[in-house]
Amino acid sequence: MMVVSLAVLLLLTCGPWGSEATPVQHTVQKRETVCYGDLGCFSNDPPFRSLYRPLSFLPQSPDVVKPKFNLRTRSTHPDGVLLRAGDPNAPGMAHFQHSRPTKFIVHGFVDSIHLGNWMQDMASQFLAHGDYNVILVDWLFGSFDLYGQATANTRVVGAMIAQLIDYLQNTTGARPEDMHIVGHSLGAHIAGYAGERLRYLGRITGLDPAEPYFQNMDIVVRLDPSDALFVDIMHTDDAPFYSIHTGLGMSQACGHVDYYVNGGHDQPGCAKSPVYHILENGLIEGAREAVACSHLRSYHLFTESINSACPFESFRCESEDDFDKGTCVPCEGDGCGFMGMRADSVQPESRTPVKYYLKTGDRAPFCRYHYKVSLTFSTGYYARQERGALFVAINGSRDSTVDIELTDDYMYVQPGNTYTYIVTSPADLGQVHDVIFHWEHNSHILDPGSWNPFNIRHPKLYVDRVKVTSRGNSAVTLCAHGTGVETGDKLKIATVC
Repeated sequence: MMVVSLAVLLLLTCGPWGSEATPVQHTVQKRETVCYGDLGCFSNDPPFRSLYRPLSFLPQSPDVVKPKFNLRTRSTHPDGVLLRAGDPNAPGMAHFQHSRPTKFIVHGFVDSIHLGNWMQDMASQFLAHGDYNVILVDWLFGSFDLYGQATANTRVVGAMIAQLIDYLQNTTGARPEDMHIVGHSLGAHIAGYAGERLRYLGRITGLDPAEPYFQNMDIVVRLDPSDALFVDIMHTDDAPFYSIHTGLGMSQACGHVDYYVNGGHDQPGCAKSPVYHILENGLIEGAREAVACSHLRSYHLFTESINSACPFESFRCESEDDFDKGTCVPCEGDGCGFMGMRADSVQPESRTPVKYYLKTGDRAPFCRYHYKVSLTFSTGYYARQERGALFVAINGSRDSTVDIELTDDYMYVQPGNTYTYIVTSPADLGQVHDVIFHWEHNSHILDPGSWNPFNIRHPKLYVDRVKVTSRGNSAVTLCAHGTGVETGDKLKIATVC
C-alpha cells in the first residue's frame, strides 16, 4: 500500500499523464475564472482553495472533459444509446420516458464504463428491479488526468448532468424529484455539483465520496445534504489519506444518513494478496481491487442491495465503539436503517445527520444478519480469571452458523463478568434454540499460576448464561448454570432461563 500511496501523491502534485501538463499548470497560476457558455463561470478562488486544497485547479472545458450520457432501458440495446442536452435527435430521446424514475450512475477518478463492469452490472440490476431510465455518465477524458485537475473537472461534469436534467424536464416533463444520482468517489461530488444547480433533485447516493481535496471543505465544494431532497452516504475506506493505511474515502458525515460499513474502513477480504485479487477477478479488475479494494467495495455493496432479499439492516449509533459494544443493537423505528437501494425507506424526521453502522461479509453475497451475543460467566469456588479466545455457534429454527470467533485476540475472562459481541450470519437464523460454546486457553508467562508447560492444570471457564438478541428485539436467554468448560471442549446451551 505504500507504493500505492506514493503513486497517488504523485498524481496529486505532479502534471497529468497526457501532453497538456504545461498549459494546465499555467492556467492554475495565471487564471482565476473560466466561463463555458450556458454552464456559466467557474472560479478557483476560496472556498475552492484552502488549507485542505492548496492547489486549486480550474475545470477544463466540456470539449476536453467530453462526458457521455449512455441511456439504458428495458427496450434499448444492451450497449445503450446516447443522450445529449439540447439535441432532440439524439438516439436516446426516442427511448427516454418521463413517466419512469431515472437513475444516473457516475464513476470516479481514473475510471470509465469501459474499464470494468461495475457500472453495467449496476444498470442491469436496476433494470431487473424496475422499469427505469438508467443513464451511465462516462467522463473518461476528464478523470484520466492528475488528481487535482480531475477534482476540478467534476464541476463541469456536475453542471452538464444538471443541464441534461433541465433539458429532459423542459422537453419531456420529467421531474427532478424522480431523479436519483448514484456516484462513486469523485462521482459522489459530481452528484453534489449537479444537485446544487437543481431544485428538488430527488436523491443522491454517495458511494465512498473521495476524501483528498474534499474532506473538511466548505459545503459549496463537496457533497452535502442540501444537494438533494435525500442524500445517503456509504463509507467503506475512510482511514486518513495521509496515513499508513491510505484511505481514499471521506470519514466526515456528508448526508442525511451516513452508513459506516464495518466501521467505515478496512473491508473484510481486502487484505488478501494482489495475486488472490487477480485470480479472483481477472487482470484489470483484480489490479484495481488490489490497489483500492475497500474504496471499490462500496459500489459492489450498492449493486447487491438493489435486488437482495437480505435488507442490509443497519443500526443508528454515535460511534463504531458503541456499535461494537452492542449498545445500538437491536434497532427499532428510525434506529433501523437499510443501506443501499432501500435507504430512502427510513428517513429521519430530524434534519440532523444520522449515522448508521453495520457489518458485511468478505465476499458476495455481502449482506449479513446481525445478532448480539452476551456471555455471562459464573463466580464460585473453582472459578478464576483465565486467558483465551471465545467461540460460539448459534442454531435457529431456520438456519445455523458455523463457529464464530468472538474475540479479535486472546483476552482475560473474569468470573462474574458479562461480555457482549456483535456477530453476523449470511442467513436469517429464525428463532434461536441453542448455542454451542467453546474456548481456547492461552497462558501467559507473566501471569502467576497461569503458565502451564507440563499441562498439570486443566483450566475451565464456568458459563452461567448466554443471551442472543436478533431482529425486531427478539431475545432468548439460555442458562448453563455455571457449567465448567475445559479448553477445547464444547458446551451446548439449550435450556431457556
